[in-house]
Amino acid sequence: MQPGALLDRARADLGRPDTSPQQLRSALAQIVPATEDLMAQVAVLQGQLERARTCPVTGLPTRSAWTTQAQDILEAGPAAVLLIDLDAFKPVNDRFGHAAGDAVLAAVGARLTEWAAAEGAAAGRLGGDEFAVAIPDTPGLAARVAQLHTRLTSPVTYRELTLTVGASIGTARTAGLTDRTLSAALKKADTEMYRVKGRGRRGRRPARIVPLRAPARLARVLALRKAA
Repeated sequence: MQPGALLDRARADLGRPDTSPQQLRSALAQIVPATEDLMAQVAVLQGQLERARTCPVTGLPTRSAWTTQAQDILEAGPAAVLLIDLDAFKPVNDRFGHAAGDAVLAAVGARLTEWAAAEGAAAGRLGGDEFAVAIPDTPGLAARVAQLHTRLTSPVTYRELTLTVGASIGTARTAGLTDRTLSAALKKADTEMYRVKGRGRRGRRPARIVPLRAPARLARVLALRKAA
C-alpha cells in the first residue's frame, strides 16, 4: 500500500470512536516505515537541490541561489553589487586544457568565499568566468574591493605552472540608483565592469603564464627556438 493510502487509512481509524488499541497499533506499525521512507526521499531531493544550487567547480552558489541571497542583502539596507569578469581566462583553457581552467576557477571560488564570509557578503558564480557579489555598503568599500582584486589576481599553481589571470570588477552602489533592484544594480555593475576593462565588451588583458619547471616537451621547443 502506498504511503498516502496508509496515512488516509490511519487518519480514518483515528477518527473512529470504536477503533480498538490493536487496530491503532497495527496502523502505526505500517505508518512508521512509510514515514521513514518518505523522509529518506525528501533528504535525497534536498541533496539534489543543494547540488543544483552550488557550482561543483568553485563551490559557490549558482545564479539562482545567489540571486536569493543578494536580494536579502539589498533589502536589508544600502548595498553594493560587484560584477567580476576574469581577464584572459580563455587562453588558459585553450593552451593548458580545461583542468587548468578549473584549477583557476576553484582558486577564485575559494578566495571569493573567504572574502565574502569576512565581509558579510554573498558571492556566486553567474556562469563561465563571471562572478557576482552583493555586499552591505559600509565605509571603506572601495578599499575592500581593491583587496578583493588583489586576492583574485594572485598566482594559481597548477602542476608545473603558475597561472595568473586578471580581474575586472564593476561596482554598483544602490544608493546611487533610481531603481534599487538587483536587476538594475547588475546592469550598472556590468557597465562599470567593462569601463574598468577599458577595451569594450570583448576586451581582455593577457594572462601571465610562468613555468615553474619547464616540462620536457616545452624545454625542447624552447631549445629549438634558441638554436634557430
